[in-house]
Amino acid sequence: MSSILRFLDKYEILIFLVAGLIILASARKTYVAWREWSRSIFGLEKEHAQQIFNSALTVLVFSVLLATGLFLVNTFITPAVPGVQQLPTPTIDLTALPPTETPAPTLVVTGEGLIPTITSYFSRGCIPDQIDWTDPKNGDTLSGRVELKGTVNIENLGFYKYEYSPSDSDTWTTIAAGNAKIINEPFGGTWDTRALIPGEYKLRLVVNDIQNNSLPACVILVTIKASE
Repeated sequence: MSSILRFLDKYEILIFLVAGLIILASARKTYVAWREWSRSIFGLEKEHAQQIFNSALTVLVFSVLLATGLFLVNTFITPAVPGVQQLPTPTIDLTALPPTETPAPTLVVTGEGLIPTITSYFSRGCIPDQIDWTDPKNGDTLSGRVELKGTVNIENLGFYKYEYSPSDSDTWTTIAAGNAKIINEPFGGTWDTRALIPGEYKLRLVVNDIQNNSLPACVILVTIKASE
């Protein structure tokens, strides 16, 4: 289902163009057939014009219904299905080696509230009680449908989103997003891991303030195993 919705979303403009051309051609053919039918005198001539009119009208109605259905699906259904719309997001550099000693979080008080510095929690961008994963934890093993929990509690919150990526890739897929503060609560919905290839994956929590400034992403590693 997700692959079909992703296809319709990706090629929406092309499908609308094709449907529009078919609608225009069918409308013209329907009008021409109707004029011929109204001007026909003999029975066979009228019958032939009637057949052409019925055929063109059928194609016209079907095309209009197809375009309307595509609009409704991409407007109301596709945005509600997690993982269908992939949002372009900044990537983070995971190649740097961690320090030999884990520094304590260093926070700077600004007009925007508490902003994490480069010595953020475990060098993963996570800040306790502000931007952090509650469940799962770094290194956990998951399977099936997983309820994701965490904390997004900063001043002037704009929005946040949570995403996943294979551990050896920087191509991120958005699971869902929100714009309300939460503290050790479910983000909403579930992450269905059954369609994923078992292995190591990265989960990241991306938070932006109301000026659309991105804070360091909170990234953890999890292992996906096949559902029993």
